[in-house]
Amino acid sequence: MVISTGDTLSTRLRELRRAQRRHDAHSAGSTRELVVVAFGVGAATMLLIVVLALASLLAAGSSLTGLTAAAGAMWLSVHQVPLTISEVTIGILPLLPTLVIVAIVARVTAGAASRRGRSEIAAVLLAAVAGPLLITVLSLALVMDGSTVLTVASPNVLVALACTVAVHGVGAGLGVCHGRWAEIGARLGVADWAPNALRAAAVAVVGLLSAGALLLVVRLVWQFSVVGDVLTQGNGVAGALGLTVLSILYLPNMVIGAAAVLVGADAHIGTAGGDLFSAHGGSVPPLPIAAVLPSTVSVAAPGLMLLTAIVAIVAARRASHVDPMRATRTVAATAGLAAVAMVLLTWIGGGELGELGSAGATVPATGVFTFGWFAVVGMVVTLVHGLLPSTRAARRAWYAGDDGVADLDNDLDAEDLEYGDLDSDDLDRDRFDTDDHDTDDHDTDGLLATGSGDLDAEGRDAFPGDDDPTVEVEPVRAPASMVFGVQYTDPDGRG
Repeated sequence: MVISTGDTLSTRLRELRRAQRRHDAHSAGSTRELVVVAFGVGAATMLLIVVLALASLLAAGSSLTGLTAAAGAMWLSVHQVPLTISEVTIGILPLLPTLVIVAIVARVTAGAASRRGRSEIAAVLLAAVAGPLLITVLSLALVMDGSTVLTVASPNVLVALACTVAVHGVGAGLGVCHGRWAEIGARLGVADWAPNALRAAAVAVVGLLSAGALLLVVRLVWQFSVVGDVLTQGNGVAGALGLTVLSILYLPNMVIGAAAVLVGADAHIGTAGGDLFSAHGGSVPPLPIAAVLPSTVSVAAPGLMLLTAIVAIVAARRASHVDPMRATRTVAATAGLAAVAMVLLTWIGGGELGELGSAGATVPATGVFTFGWFAVVGMVVTLVHGLLPSTRAARRAWYAGDDGVADLDNDLDAEDLEYGDLDSDDLDRDRFDTDDHDTDDHDTDGLLATGSGDLDAEGRDAFPGDDDPTVEVEPVRAPASMVFGVQYTDPDGRG
């Protein structure tokens, strides 16, 4: 069949046009997705903030002249930028909206990164950070413009930009790294026990925060009457609802403070607060959740210490291993990572609270006590685990496998063996004895290293299939001499 040159050329041109259209469609879709990553979360957040600010102003009966400034201030507060209102600096800001933004950014960037190659990951990260930075600059301008209407001072520009990069950068980093942890660890060359330590540290931190949340709920139920008294000071249903919402927004901050108390640190709001074995009163803001602060020393302090010990035991079991040295390294890394995580959380969850002073937990004490709990309990659990009979048996088996003990019953590769690697006494001579085998049978156990592997005992071609492709030949393995090498004889005749 003859194909004309014109038909061939037109077919190729059609294919080129289709490929160009597919490329243009992919580029347009990729650009739209990057725009969504850059401005989707920020625009939705700002729209929700505007709605909430409008509702707050209408509920308070204020004019709408300060709407834009209020929206800008709320955007900055969501990104943990300290604000100064009526010459009162508020450095401790609710963490719940910030955590929600981090989670949403991680989800969006994970979806965008999963559809791109490794070379386009940087574009996703830059887009996830660049869009919110632009909105932060706009919010700063709105706050500066409305400072005469609302008594909100203009915050530090560098701090505002850094906080925005931190919030959205953490979310984008988590999203991009989702599903790539093994690849990242291989590229960084981390030790084989490091992932186990990271998982154990995550268990430790989540366990402490869960125990802190449990303690917080118990304290709220115990102080229910005090919570009701605070709600009645909200001047009606709208005020009580506002105090309730504000308490919910500050819930992660209080959970972090309760977790710090469980490891032995001091948590306070202004002058009121305490630790497991002491309490001191003082002025607190009119928030229902502030009722959890202790006024007297609790008799349940030993039980709370037991709760912390249980969390440390669970984390130590996740870090355990049959090798004592590896288990010790994993436990030490687990304690260090958990301490660093608690220090960061305590630092982020605390701050200045105007005339009341500072609020939160003592950061250095939280880090030291967290490391002490998980290091000491982890070492004890490692010691007990290492003395168990089952662990000793597993350790012996693990050491044997680690030493690479060879099993001669397995198939051996000829390239892995050299002359003299195997002693003739270590080989089963019956396995290579061919006296009882028929030389016409092409069994691998019946082949001898005679130097002529192509002829059988009667001098005929042992491989007729090489000349006649119609003859079916049984598969034949290599002779023993090719696998194990020529067995030399000791010159003294011993061998």
